[in-house]
Amino acid sequence: MNKRISLLAAALFLAAPGAMAANGDWTGWYAGFHAGQGDSDAEADTTLGGAWSSESQALQDEVAAGLSPDLDASGSVYGVQVGYNHQFTSGFVLGAELDWSKLGIDETRITGPIPTATFPSLSYDYGNAIELDDKLALKGRIGWASGSHLVSLSVGWVQVDAQAFAGIVSNGNYLKAGVGSETLEGTEIGVAYEYDFGNQWSLRGEWLMADVDSLSFDTEYLPGSSFTSPAYSESVRQEADFETLRLALNYRF
Repeated sequence: MNKRISLLAAALFLAAPGAMAANGDWTGWYAGFHAGQGDSDAEADTTLGGAWSSESQALQDEVAAGLSPDLDASGSVYGVQVGYNHQFTSGFVLGAELDWSKLGIDETRITGPIPTATFPSLSYDYGNAIELDDKLALKGRIGWASGSHLVSLSVGWVQVDAQAFAGIVSNGNYLKAGVGSETLEGTEIGVAYEYDFGNQWSLRGEWLMADVDSLSFDTEYLPGSSFTSPAYSESVRQEADFETLRLALNYRF
């Protein structure tokens, strides 16, 4: 991911010299809407506690790994934005933007039954899911304009509503599940290219990467579980970082 960011940033800076010599005018307020695609490499990390300490390390490792898949969540993205740009005579542009997006980034994965190496007669089914919903972001923007063309970098604050699920069921009637729901905050960075059609409308293509807090939650026993005492515990830490690739149509006032 860092390599991708470096390459995109380098391309924008290489384009800057020609942009700095331009006299286009991107100063003013704008508003519009956007749509695109979002993806999340949602890694999970599960820590076992309680009575799990009495089990073999091999079994603990198998269960922790089963509850910690890397979910490849994806889905549609759409929303609205409003912002302001100020262009200097050199072609240098500073701006700020507030945007809201509806995210459809999610994945549900069920695996199993998976026999354990420690006890071949024992098997587990695992369930994991993540869903990213409403997103709000406030970013600063720095760019270079060349007539109808504007390239820019952005960085700022982002928050997203996230939900995650983890569950485990064994053929020995061990039944556990947990759900976490939280509004996560973090930083969003991006790169963009925007073209002005000359009639107050402009079209922007942009890539954004959001680095947000993790979602943490514990599993609980489900009704009918045979193993409630001594208590076994599973604590899940679910990553929710995501990236979006989108087009934004803006009306410049």
